[in-house]
Amino acid sequence: MTKIKGKKIKLGIVGGGSGSWIGHVHRIAARFDDQYEIVSGVFSRNPKTSSKFGQSLGINKDRCYSDYKKMANIEAKRTDGINVVAIMTPPGSHQIIAETFINKNINIISDKPFAGNLKQAKSLFKKIKSNKKIKYTLTHNYSAYPMVREAKDLVLKGKIGKINFINVEYVQDWADGNRITKNNSKKILSWKLQKNIVGTSSVLNEIGSHAYHLAIYISGLKAKSIFADIKQVSKKVKMDDNAQVMINFNNDAKGILWTSVSAKGGVYGLRIRLFGEKGSLEWVQNDPGYLKLNPAKKASRLLERGFHEAKFSKNFSRIKYGHPEGYLDAFANIYREFAKSLKNKSGYKYVYPNEDEGLETAKFIEACTVSSKRKRWVKL
Repeated sequence: MTKIKGKKIKLGIVGGGSGSWIGHVHRIAARFDDQYEIVSGVFSRNPKTSSKFGQSLGINKDRCYSDYKKMANIEAKRTDGINVVAIMTPPGSHQIIAETFINKNINIISDKPFAGNLKQAKSLFKKIKSNKKIKYTLTHNYSAYPMVREAKDLVLKGKIGKINFINVEYVQDWADGNRITKNNSKKILSWKLQKNIVGTSSVLNEIGSHAYHLAIYISGLKAKSIFADIKQVSKKVKMDDNAQVMINFNNDAKGILWTSVSAKGGVYGLRIRLFGEKGSLEWVQNDPGYLKLNPAKKASRLLERGFHEAKFSKNFSRIKYGHPEGYLDAFANIYREFAKSLKNKSGYKYVYPNEDEGLETAKFIEACTVSSKRKRWVKL
């Protein structure tokens, strides 16, 4: 890959327009460490809407587009064209947009999931691996919390021994406590009801992918076979809203994954526990600055971000221990680490999520839908 010159990396954006919460998150993350300059984007298919919003961000009018293909063609020809494009559209479009920019040798930062379905994922994976001029990262931002990185490091160092069990869950309530019916479903769920936009499974693509990625990211394992039970909101509202999955990992460890978007009172309940031969680790996203280490034959310890024994977490901490850090910081960690990689900074091991994990997650989601439909174990 050609080394990017200059202080700031020129960043383009596709998606994340006015009213988009995740678009706001991405833009903040990109600006956190002054590594990127947002210089172009597609924020709407409507030219006037896209131009108005882009200019509100300080982007020149002639670099506010309404078609990502046009953007890729023009930016690739400019001497000051973008180095990276950040994609924050619904899942079903991730693959085709990414491949368009990869064809122009433009690096990719993509919101999760990797693709809408396994067929798209395989195509995108092949495209990335065949182009040595570009790099790709996937914003599974929970993997970039300092204490998640600390947990991964502890596992690599063998602190809890060979992993035997993994229990991970991610629950939300998309209806804010209301009952979803045929009459209100479109208003509440919007594009998530459309299979061609949301992809293989709404609940698994949107938040289940985070749960599975967190499990394989920390443990270094992959699912070997799974048995899944996926349910829909109702017969009249055909959207997956709950998935319970039993997992056999490639080291013979057993796992349980639960993800739901209809858990009443569930407010971003992301939690993971890993049990090994020497002890266990537990991390809860609602209290992200701490990692619980439970040795099998010693007293439990609560490790704090950037403090004493949690030395590895200091590499991903922006403020001193004792002060809370969270969601935006984790997102920004991926942007910062990817920037270092693009500038070819040596002597550093990059651990941001990439296409390998993206494809693995797509395989897992596809296997879950097949397993749930056939009511049997499925090999990956």
